[in-house]
Amino acid sequence: MDKRILERLQQDIYFVERPWKPMARELDISEVFLLQRLCRMKENGVIRRISATFNPARLGFASTLAAAKVAPEIVDQVAERLNGYHEITHNYRRDSEYNLWFTLVARNRRVISRVINRIRQYRDINSLIVLPAIRLFKIDAKFPIK
Repeated sequence: MDKRILERLQQDIYFVERPWKPMARELDISEVFLLQRLCRMKENGVIRRISATFNPARLGFASTLAAAKVAPEIVDQVAERLNGYHEITHNYRRDSEYNLWFTLVARNRRVISRVINRIRQYRDINSLIVLPAIRLFKIDAKFPIK
């Protein structure tokens, strides 16, 4: 049942007072059972969070991808420091020369430039490249649950 719930959860959620009720009906289970399963999956770390996905550009925001070259032994510490910026939405360690990749979303390019300039001051970052998007091809991902 959890697999069916996770598959369904990747689709649109009803914008109604009790969004879980119609979803439970579609899954042929009770709303209470659905909520219990969601809570259990959250507690077990299967679900990190349930949130909306939006297109930053459509809302007037700016975004960019950046990659940093960091000494391997301190990547985790630098990542934690970067996580202190609320503009950084994703942060990934990679097995490559540029081993710390992150995305930034802010209300405009000036804010992104300010954050990037602060990050460029980190002595722990040997090199930083900024890769703004030229064109957006896809913003949501749906994963088959096996």
